[in-house]
Amino acid sequence: MKSVHTSRHTQRGMAMVEALIASALLGLGLLGATRLTLHALHLLRQSAQQTQAQSLARQALDCVSALPAASPCPLQERIERAGVTYEVQLQANATGAALTEWQVSVQWPDARGSDPRRLVWRTRVSALSSRLGVSSP
Repeated sequence: MKSVHTSRHTQRGMAMVEALIASALLGLGLLGATRLTLHALHLLRQSAQQTQAQSLARQALDCVSALPAASPCPLQERIERAGVTYEVQLQANATGAALTEWQVSVQWPDARGSDPRRLVWRTRVSALSSRLGVSSP
């Protein structure tokens, strides 16, 4: 009879250890899932900021190519969108008599506080009027 009583006591202890190990494994799994979710949110935030920077660069290049010379585009401006400050800079380099190369750079702070992120786009714009019937290179 004594061996049956000892056997039940040991089984109760083993069930407690199994529950403790199962809880630890579940905790590790949840911790991993939480880290994965936080990383995914960070990547989502970076992607949204990159998309916003591309939109600002596109607007600056559209301004350069669409507006007549009488109404110039701002060469440098700070724009805040969704709590992030973007610095947009335009630079012109004359590459020939009738061609100007424009460079737009958009810079914004990284979400983690490391080096700022930067996007640089270039385009060439003809100084000739489209009414002359000359196509741009």
